[in-house]
Amino acid sequence: MRSRSDTRRWIATRATSLTLGAGLGLGSLLGCGVPERVVGLRPAPTEQIGGAPFTQASAQSIATRVLAAADLAFAAPDGRNDDRGEVLSGPALRLAQVSNRFTTREASLTPRTAPQVLAISTGRAWPRRILATTVVDDIQSLHVLIADSPTAPYKLWVSAPMLPGASIPALPPVSDGISTITTDAGLVASPARVLTAYCRLLDVPRTLKRSSYVTDDDAYAVALLRASAAQKKALGSLGTFTRTHRVVPDESVAFQLADGSALAFGQFTRTDQLAPTSKAKRLDLPADLAKLAGRKTVTDRLRLRWLMTTIMVIPADQPARVVGVGEQLRGISAK
Repeated sequence: MRSRSDTRRWIATRATSLTLGAGLGLGSLLGCGVPERVVGLRPAPTEQIGGAPFTQASAQSIATRVLAAADLAFAAPDGRNDDRGEVLSGPALRLAQVSNRFTTREASLTPRTAPQVLAISTGRAWPRRILATTVVDDIQSLHVLIADSPTAPYKLWVSAPMLPGASIPALPPVSDGISTITTDAGLVASPARVLTAYCRLLDVPRTLKRSSYVTDDDAYAVALLRASAAQKKALGSLGTFTRTHRVVPDESVAFQLADGSALAFGQFTRTDQLAPTSKAKRLDLPADLAKLAGRKTVTDRLRLRWLMTTIMVIPADQPARVVGVGEQLRGISAK
């Protein structure tokens, strides 16, 4: 799903009425079913004694199958969550379970490049992971595939787009395998702490002014903070605006990079809320939001709920930085 910078603004147009001048950045699903064949239930690749347990070619074959099936899973209509669970898990499954009414169809019709395998988890223990990348419309995304046991198929666990201009440090050679980090030893902080600090830096009003764990100068944070400031200024005394973020617990994975830093993935929720004050009679919604909310005006509050997927680089002794963010609207309420 393509990342949006969420720079659209809510604008106060007069003292007696507020007009919400915002289009929606929505993801995409295509209304078709998930294939009944379970991805990955086929002869296992020949294992190697050291480094990665199988070859890059075998991993690419797995990634190609899984990502193709994942595209169909994301395109499946509402009510097919059991089918989606055959090829998706974790953050990816949570994204796919968003109601189709908050999505459009175009993205799943856009062909991606053939996946390139970046890393394979080292050793012969389970679960096993494959890190891969693809490009769609010049936007690079990273994907993590996980198999929990020798009899379990590989499933897409997470996908997220890279931010413009972002990069990651060097990965170990694919044949060497890559280690999964399960503690914060040797890192400035654990992925959960980094993501929690990042969320607090983005809250409106801010619940954390600065952090030694993570920076807020990435493209997504800069755009979001700028949009938040513009929103508050535009509303003035006519309305209130808040943004709150919450980390999804126990949904992170981190890989050790060649320089000792970590490449980590996580997920958090974002809630945007706008409410007219006593100086404004109502909030007028644009057509797209009105259609989703089921009403054209709001006199109490408008609330938008988002699901955010992040990619972070966490060094040993410097603040982490966010290098990828994907966002998906998953709920709206108005009254």
